[in-house]
Amino acid sequence: MNIEIRQDYPALCEYVGQQVIQTLKNKPDALVCIAGGDTPLGVFKVLVEASQQGLDLSRAAFVGLDEWLGLGREDKGSCREMVYSHLFDKLPLRPDQICFFDGLTADPQAECERVDAFIAEHGHIDILVLGIGMNGHIGFNEPGADLNNRCHIVPLDPITKAVSVKYFGGVRDVTQGISQGLKTLLEAQQIIVMANGEKKAEIVATTLNSEPTTAIPSTLVKNHAHCTLALDTTAASLIKG
Repeated sequence: MNIEIRQDYPALCEYVGQQVIQTLKNKPDALVCIAGGDTPLGVFKVLVEASQQGLDLSRAAFVGLDEWLGLGREDKGSCREMVYSHLFDKLPLRPDQICFFDGLTADPQAECERVDAFIAEHGHIDILVLGIGMNGHIGFNEPGADLNNRCHIVPLDPITKAVSVKYFGGVRDVTQGISQGLKTLLEAQQIIVMANGEKKAEIVATTLNSEPTTAIPSTLVKNHAHCTLALDTTAASLIKG
C-alpha cells in the first residue's frame, strides 16, 4: 500500500481529484466510483472545476458505492442527495452514464442485480475512492463482511447508525444499507482510501497496524496491487515510523 500525506484537507482533495482526472485522461471510458459522505466533498469540487475547464466526460461512467435503505434524493444526507448535489448535477452527464442505488426501491435484491450488471458491462471499476468508517467499514461493508459479496443488503453496525446523525441532522430510523460488496471493490483497478481529520487518526493507525481481516474491512485493501491511503496530517498523526 502506498501512503500519501498532504498538509490539509484541500491539498488532500486536490491530490485525490487529480488521480481521478488522470485516470479519465488515460481511459476516457473509465468507470469511476466515489463514495458519498463528507470525506470526498472536496474531490467533487476538483472534478467539477476540471470539467468546467474542459475535461471530457462524454464517454465516462459513474457508479454509486452505497445508499441508506429507505432514503432517497429528497432526504438530506442520503448518499444520492450528497453525490448528485455536489457532483453529478454539476457535470455534463447523460442519465445512461450514471448508475446509482435507489434507496427507496421496493425490491432491494433487484437493485443489487441492476448495479452488478452495470459494473459487469464495464468489466470492473477503474478507479475507486473510498472513505474509512470509524469502525473500519468501507462502503457499507461492516466488520465481519463476507469477502465473496457483490452488491448486497447490509444490517448496519451500531457505530454506523450512531455516526449517521451527522449526515441527517438528527436521528433517522435507518437499519439497513445497500452496498457494493468486498469482492467487487477489491477487483477495482485502482483504489484510493481517503481519511481526514483527527477523528480518523485512530482507525487509520489501526488499519495500518493490523493484518488484513474482515473484522476491520479497511485492512483488506492493503494487499491490493494498486492501493493508496491518502491522508491529511491530522488523520496521519498516530502513524508511527
